[in-house]
Amino acid sequence: MNIPQRGADGMHLTVNRSITEDEKVWYFRSGWNVAALNCTAPQYQPILDGYSAYIKDHARTLKRLNDRIDQMYRQQGSSRRQAMRTREAQMTSVYNYWALPPARAGFCRAALDMSNRAMAAPPEDAVAFALANFDALEAPFEKFFAEYQEYRQLSADWDAKYGRQYGPSQPGWVAVQTARANGAIIPTVGASAPTATLASPSSVSGTVVQSQSGAEVPVVPVDENVVSQPVVEPIPSDGQAAATAPAPRGIR
Repeated sequence: MNIPQRGADGMHLTVNRSITEDEKVWYFRSGWNVAALNCTAPQYQPILDGYSAYIKDHARTLKRLNDRIDQMYRQQGSSRRQAMRTREAQMTSVYNYWALPPARAGFCRAALDMSNRAMAAPPEDAVAFALANFDALEAPFEKFFAEYQEYRQLSADWDAKYGRQYGPSQPGWVAVQTARANGAIIPTVGASAPTATLASPSSVSGTVVQSQSGAEVPVVPVDENVVSQPVVEPIPSDGQAAATAPAPRGIR
């Protein structure tokens, strides 16, 4: 997977960077929408309830905001159709970002916490609530990016020290790097469909068309009973010099 680079502020340069305040609120609403669709276990019911109440209570505010974003795209586009297609493509990237499978369990927990607070004290200001909670929804993705980059570095370091003697620490990681070097298409956060980041694409149950933008929202139900295990090369225990060499922590 291609992980977004970090910007000067330390945050990764995702589809959620360098956007207007209107877009930030709309992308927040989109993230909550994804959580309502993907976080389907019984304990996550408040996410759907909170989202439904938010878009119902603030329908006029959200419509005005959406109309302003449409107008911005029309001003930048050569035609109304071209503007519509550009926005659809952008919103597809936004939905693909929020549906990123490796971050989805943490994302659901963050959305649940936010939704519980929204149900306990319904927000009076849709914009203020979105801006105040945007970073919390993004935190699981930033955490995953950091962990994934650490994993790649640890794997590379281990292989440089011990790979020639014991074989690669993470065969899957080595295979991916070989494929990357040979020009293979590597999934990119926000650009690739969630199925491109899943070991088992069958867990994707479909898409839902978002009425305002026409973007297809990927439905990737969360299964928190699945635990991924690191793939490591066993280290000999017969007293060889590097027998106690640490294997890197890994994720897949």
